[in-house]
Amino acid sequence: MTAPLTDSVRRRLAEAGCVAEPGDIYAGDGARFYDDLVGPDRSEIREVLHVARRHGAAVLDLAAGSGRITLPLLRAGKSVTALDFSPDMLARLRAALPATASCELVVADMCEADLGRRFDLIVLAATSITLLGPADRRRLYAVVRRHLAPAGTFLLSVAGAAAQRALRAATDREISVGSTVYLQSQQVEADGSRRIVNWMPLPLPPAPGAVPVLTTSLQLLDAAAVASELRDAGFLAPEVLPVRTNGVAPGEGMVLLSVRVDDGADHDT
Repeated sequence: MTAPLTDSVRRRLAEAGCVAEPGDIYAGDGARFYDDLVGPDRSEIREVLHVARRHGAAVLDLAAGSGRITLPLLRAGKSVTALDFSPDMLARLRAALPATASCELVVADMCEADLGRRFDLIVLAATSITLLGPADRRRLYAVVRRHLAPAGTFLLSVAGAAAQRALRAATDREISVGSTVYLQSQQVEADGSRRIVNWMPLPLPPAPGAVPVLTTSLQLLDAAAVASELRDAGFLAPEVLPVRTNGVAPGEGMVLLSVRVDDGADHDT
């Protein structure tokens, strides 16, 4: 689903006499762009694999996308079910799978999935928890509880302190993705609960016309807020695992929350 445009993108388009042609960053051409944008990012992979080695073979990778986490898990000998809402993202993963990979691809909403089996490890990487509003996060936690094997672990990533500060500031910057330069524009909504991010190719056309603008909308969440939600949803207090990211101290850019079900909790499953 396409998100709104930032004020900065609207202004630039208006000054050029152009109109936006909004597109979802996770679908169609957006899926290819997203893969090129984040595919080379190795953040959290080492830490996810470290946790995975302590668990059994069955792994559920939620919001798996094009396989940034799925593929390393497969190479580590895991049997992975890769679930994503976007068939376009999973098509890119399918094209990258080794012929002998033990991997099932499932197009589904992670807040509603019912796969009929349990997993030793469930992963939600790339801070994808921020795709979900409060009600959907509660639904997700219930899905995770239903699908975790006894002694299984739910592993999810959230932004660290330094990243949180950057995500809460309105910014415009130019980035190169492939051979194209894009304006990456970020705007935080007035209530501070979420941010809108747009990517618009530059330069803008010299004559009025339509300009493709890829969009997404993401919740602003920190580790403490997610940990509190997890406890309310029937999980034990999570272990916080710092992630090594370039340019900042471990844990400042990203952390992993490693959590298990509280067997004594009285929650619907």
